[in-house]
Amino acid sequence: MNKRRIRTILAVGIIATFATLVALTFVSNYPVPADSQQYLARPLGETGASNRVAGIYLNYRLLDTLLEVLVFSVAVLGVRHYLQQSEGMSLPALSESEVVQTAVGFLSPLALLLCTFFAIFGHISPGGGFAAGVIAASGLLYMAIAHGMKAMEARLNPDRLALAEKATLLILLAFVLSPVAIGRVPLTDLLPKGTPGQLLSGGSILIYNILIAMKVFVGAWAVIAVFAQHRGEL
Repeated sequence: MNKRRIRTILAVGIIATFATLVALTFVSNYPVPADSQQYLARPLGETGASNRVAGIYLNYRLLDTLLEVLVFSVAVLGVRHYLQQSEGMSLPALSESEVVQTAVGFLSPLALLLCTFFAIFGHISPGGGFAAGVIAASGLLYMAIAHGMKAMEARLNPDRLALAEKATLLILLAFVLSPVAIGRVPLTDLLPKGTPGQLLSGGSILIYNILIAMKVFVGAWAVIAVFAQHRGEL
């Protein structure tokens, strides 16, 4: 049996095992509508966030959100590790269209502006750090399509971005664990809740959104850049 077949069998086995565990977990912990309604029944003062979704996943369910960020980090690390080990294909560069460049000149700033809005106001309006990070990475992707990946790499040092991604993750983990330093439970909100509807409300949710946006932004762009290097010019 060759190595390729062994890897295929192992991959199928891992996927089947994972799917089975997910199915068993779902069956044994079937969601009950009344359980989810309990969060909506709680007063806004508990989280200070007008956006109920942000109040749930960045306060009541903060641990789940941190695990999602860690899973995303592992995925980015895996993509960068395995694709950088292989040689990229030698493909001709695509011609740069003036129409695309002009359109990107309008769309990219709007994407970055929308990213900023979602990250800063995600606790009082629809938005959040995950959406903000993806939008910002999409803005850079527009620029890469218009001007070429090589031009973008000249402006954005990949090594510095990788360092920034790791630093952002460490800052986020340090922030959620900082209550231990004063004898409190980890993930405890140390900042005042403020008045719901105001910018400085929601306690630490604003900071979480900004850090998650930076993490997702840099991580998503790192994946795009590695895929482009492996596949060829955008």
